[in-house]
Amino acid sequence: MWYPPSIAPFLAVPAPGVVPDLESARRRGLGDAAYFVGVSPNSLPEGWRIVSRSYILQLFPAGGAEPAEDAGTVLGESDRKAMRELTQIAFPDYFRERTSELGTYLGIYEGATLAAMAGERLALAGWREISAVCTHPDFAGRGYARRLTRALMLRHRMRGTASFLHVSEGNSAARGLYRSMGFTERARLELVKVERGDLGPLRPGAASSAGTVASRTSLS
Repeated sequence: MWYPPSIAPFLAVPAPGVVPDLESARRRGLGDAAYFVGVSPNSLPEGWRIVSRSYILQLFPAGGAEPAEDAGTVLGESDRKAMRELTQIAFPDYFRERTSELGTYLGIYEGATLAAMAGERLALAGWREISAVCTHPDFAGRGYARRLTRALMLRHRMRGTASFLHVSEGNSAARGLYRSMGFTERARLELVKVERGDLGPLRPGAASSAGTVASRTSLS
């Protein structure tokens, strides 16, 4: 299973022993690079290599969340360029041209600059993922990420849906924010990036650096 690469770079296998047919998937639009989330295969087809390994934490609200009010404006087609510019700073490999089609995205502008945004990605029965929570470095420290996350949680509650999210294990600032908002860790999930091509073995230190690059400016 995989998303079209213009929407998200993620794919999945049901068990580690399953060898994914990445070449067939590539011919049908997977692309030359992707991330296994949660479960990664023990072996890959010839021509594919593991580039990095890192971990993300899956967080669920523990109850007793702080009161919330709606915030931000709903972002649309005319905001896509600004959304991509912001996410290229925060997490350049995860937010794609059509990612915003997965749900509602809220943003806060400072003049002509999109200062912060947050939106929805995965959808499960009774649950909705909050994702792409990020703030432009020039506008950090103003509480925008908290406001937008709370606004999405409010929208979820009004629809009778619960919220959850993912965060890089190394992103201590984001983990602290979400903990203060009543989120607790449910699971630790492996995030494995694979690419097509003869890239050689996994480089020493690649596992730690992969999770750190995105965590410096992004929140999820």
